[in-house]
Amino acid sequence: MFYGNGTARLVRESDWRDEGAGVLPDLGSHLLDTVKFWFGDPGEGFEVVSAHCFENRAPDHVVIVSKSTRPALELEMTLLSWRNHFTCDIFAEAGTAHIRSLCKWGPTTFAHRKRILPSGRPPEQQVTLIQEDPTWELEYLHFKRLCEAGMQTDLANDLWLNRLLRKLAELTVKEARQ
Repeated sequence: MFYGNGTARLVRESDWRDEGAGVLPDLGSHLLDTVKFWFGDPGEGFEVVSAHCFENRAPDHVVIVSKSTRPALELEMTLLSWRNHFTCDIFAEAGTAHIRSLCKWGPTTFAHRKRILPSGRPPEQQVTLIQEDPTWELEYLHFKRLCEAGMQTDLANDLWLNRLLRKLAELTVKEARQ
């Protein structure tokens, strides 16, 4: 997965945002949350592959991986994109799935390809959405229903995310100083 935005200059002009692990807690939190939502609990076995400070004092480009999970995960985040962008590529034995962009930034495309063995051009199904971002309203309605029903919740996901980001933040700062 890749998540990039173009806020490096805004971050650089903010003392409190241009410190610590930089882009990791900012955008990495969303990638890790998505991984857990899609694939279940990936554990905490993530490593920092690279962390760079290209335009900021704090890391503005970070890559993390988890080699202990199935699927194997590679997450890249940056504040250096000229335009907000999200991509996700999932490779599996029977085919692949690809997401390009998010509705809130313009057209979003989902492509699914079935694998042809031993090799060959795979058939592809593709859907492009051009619409306003539907997630905020849906999340609010879901939250409202939980409150109205008096549902009990816990902070397990938030605690997992906080633990993992703290560990990765230390590694990110060390990597960026090398």
